[in-house]
Amino acid sequence: MGLLDILGGRDRRAQREAEEEEEPAAAATDATTSGSSREMLRDPAASLGGFEPPNRLYDPYADISTAMGGRRAAFQLPEGPEFVFQEEAAARRRGWTENLQYYTGLGYLGGGATGFAIGGYRYLNLPADPAFSTTKLKANRLLNTSGSVGRRMACSSAILGLFFSTSESYITHMADGRVPDEACTVAAGFVAAGLFRSVRGPKAASIAGTVGAVAAGGLAAARQYFPSL
Repeated sequence: MGLLDILGGRDRRAQREAEEEEEPAAAATDATTSGSSREMLRDPAASLGGFEPPNRLYDPYADISTAMGGRRAAFQLPEGPEFVFQEEAAARRRGWTENLQYYTGLGYLGGGATGFAIGGYRYLNLPADPAFSTTKLKANRLLNTSGSVGRRMACSSAILGLFFSTSESYITHMADGRVPDEACTVAAGFVAAGLFRSVRGPKAASIAGTVGAVAAGGLAAARQYFPSL
């Protein structure tokens, strides 16, 4: 038993010495990893392929720095959205599918809300009818009047949004930066409105196209203050 204990003690000492030799290497690796992580936090461009959005300094110990003996760390946090690829960051507008969904949905909701309000106004101006004296009949008449106008305006506005979004995406793609974006938007408004009224003849289509071009010009001007439009 004494020989086995001696041999076991030597094995344990050898294992302990090997672990002590591995600890400095592991500490150096952790320090290198943590240092690179701190550098990535301080320099977002390292993880964004060279694209650096506007940054601001952030000190997590700003309120208690005096009690802790001064500033400990400050990080640069981006103020704008972060992108994995620089091509996505350089994109000036939504994609054609996003544009399609945005303007079609916005037209449907906006047209429906406007039509419902117009239908309610028409209901208030209707003459009183003794046949609709109960509350349930009045509410039913209000819903029918508002829903009829709202449904037509919602569908019409959605179709206009569909025509405008597809026309703008196509014209912008074909222009490829050679024509200002505002001109593409105005041309898309003319095409969308003219196509919407084309079933009523060339004259109605040209008049509607002019009105659509003016409305698209207003949209292009509004984008200077509201880029998300």
